[in-house]
Amino acid sequence: MVERKKHLANVAFGGGWSEELVERETLSRIMATLEKAAEECFDQDVYTRELIDALGFVKGKIEKGPMLVAGFQKALLEPLPTLRQAEVQRYVGMIRDWAGA
Repeated sequence: MVERKKHLANVAFGGGWSEELVERETLSRIMATLEKAAEECFDQDVYTRELIDALGFVKGKIEKGPMLVAGFQKALLEPLPTLRQAEVQRYVGMIRDWAGA
């Protein structure tokens, strides 16, 4: 990630487009991590360092992030796999909407 930022900083087009590109790429990775967790949470523990980092990003960078992260984490604790997956997917959708992804 740092290398990508450094590379884009050397491009001489001006404006904030390179920073926006990095932010979009970061958000895309975050959403992919959340979507993967939603896909896999039916039958496995998805609470990895990558997911924790993604939730930290959501919490700090997205309006309503703390509320959405709390709901996402609560959904992961649901004991019924079908309901757990449906709730996690619902929160991924809400995060996507709030993030504008």
